[in-house]
Amino acid sequence: MYMNYAEIGRRIAQKRRQLLLTQAEVEAKANLSPRYLSNIERGRSVPSVDVLMHIADVLNMTPDEVLWGAAKDSQEEREEKLTAGLKHLNPQQQEQALSFIGWLKMQEGKV
Repeated sequence: MYMNYAEIGRRIAQKRRQLLLTQAEVEAKANLSPRYLSNIERGRSVPSVDVLMHIADVLNMTPDEVLWGAAKDSQEEREEKLTAGLKHLNPQQQEQALSFIGWLKMQEGKV
């Protein structure tokens, strides 16, 4: 499997800037040596999985988000997707969806 370390670095840099953190702050929190994060962000260093997970933890990112750019949906985003999906169903399909949701809720108590 090919890993695009330049893209991984770009995602890390983007998230770091979004959080208004400096490279030095992230390096300190992730216990990295000075300028190492700069090399990762520019795709010049190939970090270990351990280092990537430390960075992800500091930046509150999931491993999927760091490696592939797949961010977790927030609760609000999931609710919006569900609402939009239900609106496009016909009345019978909406009833089936509601029935399925009821069944899912009942399963919570059976685990």
